[in-house]
Amino acid sequence: MNEILPFRVGEWLPSDQAILDNWLSELIAEVDFVDKPLHPVIEEFKYLIESDSTIYMLFNQMFEQVPKKPPYNKNPTGKPQVRNYQHMLRLFNAIMTKAPEYNETGLVGFPINAILDWSMGTTGGYAAFINRKVNKQLKKILNEWSRFLGSTDSTYVLNKEPRHGWFGKAAQNAMPNFDMDFVCDPDKLHHGFTSWDDFFTRQFRDGVRPIAAPGDDEVIVNACESAPYKIAENIKQRDKFWIKSQPYSLQHMFANDSFTELFIGGTIYQAFLSALSYHRWHSPVSGKIVKAYVKDGTYYSETLSEGFDPNGTYLGIKVLI
Repeated sequence: MNEILPFRVGEWLPSDQAILDNWLSELIAEVDFVDKPLHPVIEEFKYLIESDSTIYMLFNQMFEQVPKKPPYNKNPTGKPQVRNYQHMLRLFNAIMTKAPEYNETGLVGFPINAILDWSMGTTGGYAAFINRKVNKQLKKILNEWSRFLGSTDSTYVLNKEPRHGWFGKAAQNAMPNFDMDFVCDPDKLHHGFTSWDDFFTRQFRDGVRPIAAPGDDEVIVNACESAPYKIAENIKQRDKFWIKSQPYSLQHMFANDSFTELFIGGTIYQAFLSALSYHRWHSPVSGKIVKAYVKDGTYYSETLSEGFDPNGTYLGIKVLI
């Protein structure tokens, strides 16, 4: 009997561990059968790991610290599926030119999370994934993968293959009103979508999702197809509230920007965005954007107190009032 573990919030990774293990086993079999040259951005990551003594130590520790007992040891020799950082890099390399396929039994929306499933929860993994150099390189890897997902080469998953194509029979059964709800042309190849990313951020047709009270500035709408998760009120500058099971404060969220003071005493609204929900973002309030910037953070760090972060694989939407 397969054990269904009570986590994987948001369906970014399947709740059934067996599905995740099988997906990873298939990827490992592909990688072990064909030794492809490393993508330049993966080769850079390899150099970073092997040229920095601290990072090298941590990437060895994170795999050594994975328990050698069920459910962690899933290969036939009783060892973890992902054996070491070299194996991890080859698996990363394999997904650089893969887009997520439709799977009605268990969608793996975050393949890197699947590869790091156990190692990222170790003490070595925690230390490695809060390292500034590591996160800088991970950002480069994710940007490179995003470029592929935005290219015409990524449309192969948008086919009518019955089981795994996003316009196949199984997917269409799950999206029965797709052509009526979203801007597309069913008569064109892939319904007119030019890439996986184009499909993932598809637009609703006019009138399908009307905005509540568009003339009332007292009403805040969802930025996308999200649901309420947590609300914290009367926020202080260095207060503590929780996002993805991690402590944050206004000052940290705003990267010490002078605008922080404008939101002291306000309310933090956190929303939950599922992997299968509408992902095109809209402004939740009226107004004018006067400043925008990207605050880099950590991509795969997990709280050691949890062993895994039960909310770590969903996107949190934060609206400050």
